[in-house]
Amino acid sequence: MARLSALEVREPDEAKNIEEMIDILRRKMARDYVAGRTLRDAHPKTTGVLRGKFVVAAGLPDELRVGIFAKPATFDCWIRTSNSSGTPRSDAVPDARGLALKLLRPGGGEAADAKDAASFGQDFVLLDTPVMPLGTIALFRDAIYYTIETSPLWLAAKLALTGHALVMLDLWRLLGNPSSPLDIQYWSTTPYRFGPSRAVKYSLVPTSRHASTEPDEPGENYLSEAMQAHLAHHEATFDFCVQLRQTGMPIEDAAVRWDERASPLRKVATLRIPRQAFRTAKRQALGEKLAFSPGHSLPAHAPLGGLNRARTRIYAALSKFRHERDHRAELT
Repeated sequence: MARLSALEVREPDEAKNIEEMIDILRRKMARDYVAGRTLRDAHPKTTGVLRGKFVVAAGLPDELRVGIFAKPATFDCWIRTSNSSGTPRSDAVPDARGLALKLLRPGGGEAADAKDAASFGQDFVLLDTPVMPLGTIALFRDAIYYTIETSPLWLAAKLALTGHALVMLDLWRLLGNPSSPLDIQYWSTTPYRFGPSRAVKYSLVPTSRHASTEPDEPGENYLSEAMQAHLAHHEATFDFCVQLRQTGMPIEDAAVRWDERASPLRKVATLRIPRQAFRTAKRQALGEKLAFSPGHSLPAHAPLGGLNRARTRIYAALSKFRHERDHRAELT
């Protein structure tokens, strides 16, 4: 554990930058949404809330039998798919796409919004990109400050002046229009503990037999429609994989991709999403109650690195603000 801790190096002004981001985003949420209908600061548009099963593989080698992967098990789970833009908008607008998993205690299922069916204690928060171009807290703070408080043009200028001109290009490359959230690969982008002395990144790799076709003219909710059409007749499946950190793979810069040639993805579980009808008011309401966070994890899978330290604090503060403002119970 000490060896991993030594790789975590706090940035100058880290705590100050995190508090500033919380303040900016909280004020933005209060401006953008009326009380009672406060959406998330990031990924506010839910494209689906799905029920699934997270099946830990049998026969894993000893080095992969860690935490929830220590023995074969099946967890009910909730899956939320989303668009990353801080402003809800049409699915047809190119965007980065997210998928968050919440593993439940046995028996959670459709009753997971009841107090006696809380989560198992493990979330996985993923994006359809292997890296986060804003890979440090300082860059993340600049992006939030300049895009919300001033102008994206000032952000571009600041990045250019500080030697990060390519970050804007990398952010643009994140934007796309997938055929369906069930058809694309997702990554954690940030690292996590894998037991006391190792670190991993996660990835979900689609394995469904059925794949959607992107419409010629994507509509406002085409991603939800594609998933519903898929799940009306077919289940969806993903391989859940870990990538073990090797020497030289950074903990503190999420903009650097860990080389999959040096450390290939290794399957440890299967995510199964059965046929279901999810486009209901009940599911949509559940999606607003649920809270996902990199920090909602078991000790064996605790988050690592600056962006995870920031996100854990920011997500907790803003989720609390959102739910208290709307007088709604938070489901963690």
